Amino acid sequence: MLKRLLIAFILIFIAFFGWFFLATRPVTYKPTSTSDFEIKSGWSIDRIGQELSNDKLIRSRAAFKITIVTLGIGNKIQAGFFKLAPNMSLTDIARSLTHATIKQVRVTIPEGLRREEIGLIIDNSFKNIEGKSFSVTEFMQETQGKEGTLFPDTYDFDPKATTSAIVSRLENRYKEIITQANIKETDQNRVTTLASLLQREAATTAEMPEVAGVIENRLKAKWPLQIDATVQYAIASGRCKNINCSWWPNNLTSTDLQIKSPYNTYLNQGLPPMPICNPGADAIKAAASPKATTAWFYLHDLNGQIHFAATIEEHNKNVCVYLHKSCPN
Repeated sequence: MLKRLLIAFILIFIAFFGWFFLATRPVTYKPTSTSDFEIKSGWSIDRIGQELSNDKLIRSRAAFKITIVTLGIGNKIQAGFFKLAPNMSLTDIARSLTHATIKQVRVTIPEGLRREEIGLIIDNSFKNIEGKSFSVTEFMQETQGKEGTLFPDTYDFDPKATTSAIVSRLENRYKEIITQANIKETDQNRVTTLASLLQREAATTAEMPEVAGVIENRLKAKWPLQIDATVQYAIASGRCKNINCSWWPNNLTSTDLQIKSPYNTYLNQGLPPMPICNPGADAIKAAASPKATTAWFYLHDLNGQIHFAATIEEHNKNVCVYLHKSCPN
């Protein structure tokens, strides 16, 4: 009889640990992004386990409770916000609950946008935050003359962050990238301005170094750059009176190309006086180290593939073949 009880106990023991092993595994092993999980003041361990299960962050509420007891952290769990993901183990989730943070506002700023577009993105991200300090009007005032230095990235902001604090975060990230690229302070405006052209002109990161090389060839020869994005910038700067505007007008006409502006690289030689957008790290690196090339021209075909040309004759042929324009009869 004792032997049977021992065998039964061993089987139960094995079954329990087999279940516990499976129950403490991550919900998924696939890479997943974190999300905010909130524990409110007064919640019990059972309530927390229920909410974690509802959010599909854990496999078992019972296993969660056992883990909390085993780790001895029941009285260390805090109220607040936590960054959790389904690919975290139950133990990692349990331990994370002892370090609460305030809820943050995540803002993703794409590369190649003007400061007006960035301001609108941030404003939309904060629109449902009660008692927010961010003001898009203040943002436009504080970023005057800072085009190109508002680095595009994903940021987590305090919901009560001031406009000045947000602008400083963007600028400080830009300074980090500039430092990593070993760009001298005296070269920063030139490199950033060139990078802003690359960000709007190149379809892929891989193209950027050679496009930079073409631009450098033209600059050295004192050729006009003839970059459409600079005309788009000039036109929108004159036409747009509200922040919610079409900042990069398409289908430029011959009249558009004659707009009087220091940013119009069809009429003026050299780089524009300042960046036309806020470029990313790859564009900055390419602008700092252009690829030597024999090409003086480039175009993108209807599928977005780039084609370089060393002579005007070769470029005109590319226009005909790939864009089906200006073909000789």
